[in-house]
Amino acid sequence: MSVTEARTVLAAWLAQHSVAPDTWTPEALQGWHTSHAEEWIVFTSPGNANRLFLVADSNVFSFAPSELSLAKAVRAAREEGQR
Repeated sequence: MSVTEARTVLAAWLAQHSVAPDTWTPEALQGWHTSHAEEWIVFTSPGNANRLFLVADSNVFSFAPSELSLAKAVRAAREEGQR
């Protein structure tokens, strides 16, 4: 999955879980930092947010890095994706 495809998946997920769905577009996520953690693309919003998003295929896993390490989040995301 490319970052562009993952950005589209995340934007749709955020819109579905938002009170302002029209604000979540792939273009709105252009400024977000991306990195990789195994098969997942990690999205970090600009600023000082306590929420990261893992995206792989059509799965999105949201977590707070203050509560869960990246390694544990990857394991939890895999488990959730297998359900």
